[in-house]
Amino acid sequence: MTTVKMPANAVNPPPLEAFSAFNTFELKPVNMQDGCSKQSGADSAFQGVQGRLGKILTPVLTEWNQRKKPETATRRLIIEPFCTDAKMIGTAKRIFTGPLSGSSAVVMRVRYTDAASGRVVAEPEFYQRAFAMGGAYSFGGTDRNMLTRMTTLITEYTQNNYRIAVGGPTGVEDEAPAGTATTAQK
Repeated sequence: MTTVKMPANAVNPPPLEAFSAFNTFELKPVNMQDGCSKQSGADSAFQGVQGRLGKILTPVLTEWNQRKKPETATRRLIIEPFCTDAKMIGTAKRIFTGPLSGSSAVVMRVRYTDAASGRVVAEPEFYQRAFAMGGAYSFGGTDRNMLTRMTTLITEYTQNNYRIAVGGPTGVEDEAPAGTATTAQK
């Protein structure tokens, strides 16, 4: 069990405009200060997400930044991930206490801001969880994979909203008990 609360919706709304309206892109480090409810291992979880974003999202943004730019006004989109809530069970603790340590979970917001105007273009929220029993059987493997899934959600939201603003999943749909409809399925 974990006290990390998942978002209420399964789908993030689309940004106010497609990200292709911007000419340059800047990824900020994960903000772990503003309104972050950190539980056991949260710093480690967000450092893991930061490292994965550097490997997965940064190359995408580098490619977009290298595209030929028009000579007129340059618009910059700032992408800043924020800690909302997290609990991460480390490998050693998982090995010694197994499922008794509870589940790991991460909730993050990512703020996409027009640098010139300060206008928030989008602020989706993402959620991932690693169940206690799976973490115990994998010696913490599912806990670490949760961070990769979080990074994938953030990267896919960014890429999928480049050409056209379409929104994207929060990660909550993976949590729906069997036989229940999520917001995305209704």
